[in-house]
Amino acid sequence: MKKILIVLMMLVLSTSICFAVGQSEDVMTLTWVAGGRMVPFPDWEDSKGYAGIQEMLAAKFEESHPGVKVIVLIRDVKQGSLTVDAMMAKGEPPDVWRDAQGYFLKYLNDDYALRLEEYMDVSIYYDDLIAKYTVNGHVYALPVSDIAGGLAINLDMLDQIGYTMPAQEDWTTDEFLRLSAKLKAVGIPSTIIITQNGLSDWNIPWLYAFGAEMYKNFDHSKVTINSPEAAQGLNYMKKLVDLGYAYPYPNEQNADAAVELFTSGQIFSSMMQNGHTDYWLPQQVAQGVIEKEFNLTFVEIPHAPGRKHTPVFGYQTISVGHKSDDEERNKMVAELLKFVSGEERQYYFAVVDGGFPTIKGFAPDEGTAAKPSYKAIRDLSLTAGQMDLGLMSPHVEELARPWKPLMHAFMDGKITAEEVLSQYEAEAIKIIGAK
Repeated sequence: MKKILIVLMMLVLSTSICFAVGQSEDVMTLTWVAGGRMVPFPDWEDSKGYAGIQEMLAAKFEESHPGVKVIVLIRDVKQGSLTVDAMMAKGEPPDVWRDAQGYFLKYLNDDYALRLEEYMDVSIYYDDLIAKYTVNGHVYALPVSDIAGGLAINLDMLDQIGYTMPAQEDWTTDEFLRLSAKLKAVGIPSTIIITQNGLSDWNIPWLYAFGAEMYKNFDHSKVTINSPEAAQGLNYMKKLVDLGYAYPYPNEQNADAAVELFTSGQIFSSMMQNGHTDYWLPQQVAQGVIEKEFNLTFVEIPHAPGRKHTPVFGYQTISVGHKSDDEERNKMVAELLKFVSGEERQYYFAVVDGGFPTIKGFAPDEGTAAKPSYKAIRDLSLTAGQMDLGLMSPHVEELARPWKPLMHAFMDGKITAEEVLSQYEAEAIKIIGAK
């Protein structure tokens, strides 16, 4: 009898040990791939021993959801999506995956992802951003943070020539020509046209200023850039160069040159992100290139007369939830996705990394998010909207290649704007139709 009691006690103890180390059958383990690095805590906050914000969020979720264990993984940034690729190859996709939007081209569908509108209120996110990740009426991803750019302008140069920025409705392409003439008179290029690599998000806003669009209604099955509006934009870019308003030799200029020329005070304006100016202005002072930081802000690219705004370029990091055959698991995955894409996560991304929130009305005002340059671009993205440059198209990289020889020939005066656009359209049809 004593032997039987001893055996029973050992069984009870062993079962208790299993529960203690988390081996209970009642524990639901969820895997969260949380981007390419741990996001650090702001310097005014105690990390409380967490390696990063993601670990802290996982712990909070576990506290509020007993019986759930969240494993946080960081994608190997040195080798692309190596971590996720390995998981996919094993047939063990992450339950929640947050990363740059380009990784998700083949995952925003019913075969892989949850229809998020069935599990949560997606209307709290900005409509134009949610639209990017809506397929056949279903929302497959939440935009966690927004990255956008604008036209950086040197306010000290405006003071130098006695010019006051007009109201938005009067900030037109015609007005920009008048300003450019004033700047040229004192030896200052008004902007830089960048065509070394063709047409990119750094210069295509000049086409959108006249009403051109690369795609319409998020339909990436055909390009719509071959239009009279796009021809006007191309001719305007060339006019800025030909009149000596823009920095010379556009086919030799790239984004690095634009950042260098603007932050060293050699040009009045350029497309870029606030991260470029916030980092490089102090560097230019430290290296003795300029005596002190100049005053700047970000504005929209001037719009053609009769239009109201020129949209900005932008992209997002997004979160996607993997759909399984277990509906209870799906509900918990949706809960985790909602939590790690919500205001708390967005707060830290804004104040530490400078990402713009994607939740309506949510605007942190600390750290990076308190900087005037950050606020200027954040507001631009909300008022002007964002261009659809096909970043969620499976052909996005191939469709960028034909621009280089065409733009070089155009800027050299060898072909017309209309020839650029018609030849590009023909190449695009081949690329999209070949798949």
